[in-house]
Amino acid sequence: MSDNEEQSKRIRNAVALYLDNIPAEVIVKSGTEWQLIMEMDENTFRRHLRVSKAQFHFVAHKLQEKGMSDVHPCGGPENIPMVKKIIMFLWYLANQNSFRELSDKFDVSQGAAHKVIVEVLDLTCLLASSFITWPTHCEKRTNAVLFRRACGIDGIVGAIDGCHIRIQRPPVRGGDYLNRKSFYSILLQGIVDDQGSSSTSSPGLQGGFMTQEC
Repeated sequence: MSDNEEQSKRIRNAVALYLDNIPAEVIVKSGTEWQLIMEMDENTFRRHLRVSKAQFHFVAHKLQEKGMSDVHPCGGPENIPMVKKIIMFLWYLANQNSFRELSDKFDVSQGAAHKVIVEVLDLTCLLASSFITWPTHCEKRTNAVLFRRACGIDGIVGAIDGCHIRIQRPPVRGGDYLNRKSFYSILLQGIVDDQGSSSTSSPGLQGGFMTQEC
């Protein structure tokens, strides 16, 4: 065996050894294997649901406090576990699946998928005021001091920005939602403090509503 062949063999063996030591990702298939999502490693879990496992359990705890339980949304004989509902909701938000795709992914009817999303969304909206609040007078003064230290400008209590959320063209006055980037959207406007924590948000303006930075 020549030196080149021997070197190539050593390289192939080294690559094979490296590949053997790479941990395999858990692949979630359609249907009843949704439970495997909770068994994913942290990075894969975050990539699919856009939250960490610690954040997931925090959300689950807060939703349970608001009354979420293992109840079938359509009144059928099969209950849908609370964890499955939250996974479905986060998956829907993170991946923008249709209800048909969500139905196939989690082995429920399309009607049940829709009712789960609405149920979790309604409960999430009830939690919003606990986390997104306009600063008090004292907090405004503190924010103004912190912003002045950061940028040298007086009187700032928050930083405002917005983004376009892509939607399908609404059947009524759809042209109002066509933005300057030539797709249909609604505007989400938010204000944050010096640490980037939300103090208020305002979703729902038509994408055609002119903004300078969105």
